[in-house]
Amino acid sequence: MTSSDFGLHREREGQSLIEAAFLLPFLLTLTFNAINIGYFFWAYLNMATAPRQGVQYSIQGTSSFLQGQLPSADVVKTLVYADLTGAIPNSADTPQRVCTLANGIDPNGVGTSNQVPLCTEYGSASGTYTALQPDPEAPLLVLNRVDIQYTVTPPIPGFLANLIFPPSLTFHRYVYMRAED
Repeated sequence: MTSSDFGLHREREGQSLIEAAFLLPFLLTLTFNAINIGYFFWAYLNMATAPRQGVQYSIQGTSSFLQGQLPSADVVKTLVYADLTGAIPNSADTPQRVCTLANGIDPNGVGTSNQVPLCTEYGSASGTYTALQPDPEAPLLVLNRVDIQYTVTPPIPGFLANLIFPPSLTFHRYVYMRAED
């Protein structure tokens, strides 16, 4: 061995450390974004399930309900909040609108059922809802609706961890179902 062999070997020392230093920020950014995307997807799935279960319950009630004794909007709201708070943190003040048993007088004087659903709003956070359209199936069917909004913030905040999505997303989910009156 010559002394020049030792010199070449010494020039390579630290090369893997420099490569790791250049690659580590990229790998961390990729990992943090993957975690945030997974969390947004998980929150979206829970936001899709909770109102669907609530409106289903508002139409079916318990398996042994008597005619005309379907759950009230308060009971449906409690069920939806239980589904949300069990899965999504800080969702106790999620804005929610529950529309059930829309019976009344038709604004046009036709039939015995109001064509615009009667709704109750819940939650301490502010929510913006679309205007309710008249139900063309009234008075034969009763329109039930559950409408939820939730703003999701990622578990890992920061610019590098939010390259794909904005710092927060607001999911708005509503479900309609009709029941015979």
